[in-house]
Amino acid sequence: MAVRYRKYFGVCKPMQCTGRRSRQCPETPRRTNGAYKTCGTWCIEFFDDQKQWQSLTFKDIRNKTDAEKRLTLFISDRERGQLKLPKKKSIPTLAEYAKTYLELHKGAKENTLAVKRRAVGVLVKYLGEHPLDKITPFIIEKYRIQRKEQDMVKDSCINVDIAILSHLYATAISEGVIDVNPCQKVKRLKVTQIKDRTLSGDEIAAIMDMPEAKDRLMILTALFTGMRLNEVLNLTWDDIDFSKGIIHVFQGKTSKTFDIPLSDCLRTALEAFRTHPAGSRVFEVKEITHKAVVEYSKHFSRLFKDMGITGFTFHNLRHTFASLMQSDLGIGAVTVMGMTGHSSLGMLQKYSHTGLAAKQTAIKALNSHVITTGRNVNLAVGQ
Repeated sequence: MAVRYRKYFGVCKPMQCTGRRSRQCPETPRRTNGAYKTCGTWCIEFFDDQKQWQSLTFKDIRNKTDAEKRLTLFISDRERGQLKLPKKKSIPTLAEYAKTYLELHKGAKENTLAVKRRAVGVLVKYLGEHPLDKITPFIIEKYRIQRKEQDMVKDSCINVDIAILSHLYATAISEGVIDVNPCQKVKRLKVTQIKDRTLSGDEIAAIMDMPEAKDRLMILTALFTGMRLNEVLNLTWDDIDFSKGIIHVFQGKTSKTFDIPLSDCLRTALEAFRTHPAGSRVFEVKEITHKAVVEYSKHFSRLFKDMGITGFTFHNLRHTFASLMQSDLGIGAVTVMGMTGHSSLGMLQKYSHTGLAAKQTAIKALNSHVITTGRNVNLAVGQ
């Protein structure tokens, strides 16, 4: 039983320490007055009344003398059977804290909350019984191997799981539940970037030849605007200004609002489809939930597959829009970003509303390109 000066720096533990700074000590930050911060603290060590070894530190113990006084008091209390040790902080398991974590973030956007629930569900399945302070980088690495070998999931999905786990730990640290985030020592898995799937000329012609119906119009809306599926589903007739030839887009993902010029082809298709009263949504009257968006996405994936457009999803229409604009038509990146709402080149993005003329030129060029491509393919087939 004794008092000991416990160092915070692992590199100097083997060294004899008197509690004073010397030239062998590692560099520590200085205070504003120029003095060095202490690199450790005094602790007391003794056997409790259950003959268990205790090593305790206290904020109010400032030197060896204070530590020896505190040790004497603890030994005296032990001999009299009145030893009252400070209670150790109870650390919840991952399964227990996961409920708190999801409850704290229940106000997140629907898509974000759905991702968190999915990831947390899988993490609890594999690591739920571990207390938060017992999950180590080694255990996390073992989890990644199990996910890859047993569940056959992609590295990108595993990276999302670890990102959610890291955010869970960050939340726990901010609440004072735990002090260390083990995910900080876990490197992300390298993910090979695959070129986004875009429509070919034949596939564009096939879409243009589709029957006049809601599916075709939704596809054309995404193809001529670059809007995401949930943005297309939330589009209302009030968002479309036919007199000015503009579609007002609100991005739920980034909470941005911007304008996209209305192409002649899309204007004609929308005017032919306009049978609903002003204020209502163009394509869906029911509430647009995450589940509804997923069902629509599956529907269009099947539709494209039946048309012979394999490996293509509704979201790929957004990639096609950006690709045609930049690669085929040579439209500048800043103008395209002003229509897709991407956050890159953020300083320029906030001025995108001043480039409406450039956007209109781009949409006209896209309109001509799509129509011409469809006609040329059809003529070639007819010959």
